[in-house]
Amino acid sequence: MTTPAASTPSEELERIVAFCRDLDERCSERIFSSFLATALLCESLPQVYDRNFLRVEDPEAGANELSTLADRIYGAAGMPHRKIISDSAEIGERLAPQFEGMGWKIERTIAMVHSGSVEEERLPLVAEVASDEMLPFWEQENREFHPGDEELVDQLTRQNLLVEKNIDAKYFARRSGGRVVSGCQLYSRGGTAQIEAVGTLPDFRNQGLASSVVLRAAWEAFASGHDLVWILADEEDWPKALYAKLGFSPIGRFYGFRRGPG
Repeated sequence: MTTPAASTPSEELERIVAFCRDLDERCSERIFSSFLATALLCESLPQVYDRNFLRVEDPEAGANELSTLADRIYGAAGMPHRKIISDSAEIGERLAPQFEGMGWKIERTIAMVHSGSVEEERLPLVAEVASDEMLPFWEQENREFHPGDEELVDQLTRQNLLVEKNIDAKYFARRSGGRVVSGCQLYSRGGTAQIEAVGTLPDFRNQGLASSVVLRAAWEAFASGHDLVWILADEEDWPKALYAKLGFSPIGRFYGFRRGPG
């Protein structure tokens, strides 16, 4: 039997981009496509930036025309924020100084792919749980980052349930006192699996809990037959170093350009 050739990094990155585009579109309530950009809207979750954004399509697009298009579409939808993404590093790098000059926040995220080797014996304390059990954990995490904004907390929490309706989703967690205190999500489709929303409640950090749930999710993905397991990390934040220790390596960069209300 002939062994299939291993995927190249560029092929893996293409699969990751296709995976993200498919999931984003499945979670959208309205989509407007043009040569310049694709606008995705989820008006039932208007405060969630990651469900309402413009995706750059034209490699020659400029920041001014993209922001004008975003203003027209999202302004008409009554949304005060603006987010524009590029899943091409080349386009993102060209646009970054333009958006920076306009006062927008620049977000650089790294796609990291797992090597494919996970030791199952390290994972006995991690449980697969249902989304119902994750809800209080998600709410508490969202309140930590958005204190005093219960509407945003509710929308961010409901976003997880929206994703669950549109892709295969599993949840892995560590418990303490019968409640989830650390967890992550595993989204999968067509041989590709993404580990997402890794977090631990403040009183339980620095105990290796997040590492264990990430490794359990990766093990589950490979055991289920997926050959590409990946995770996103903020280029300027510390989790990327943790993920590297857990077997993930950088493969590509995505860009986000964001302007808040006001």
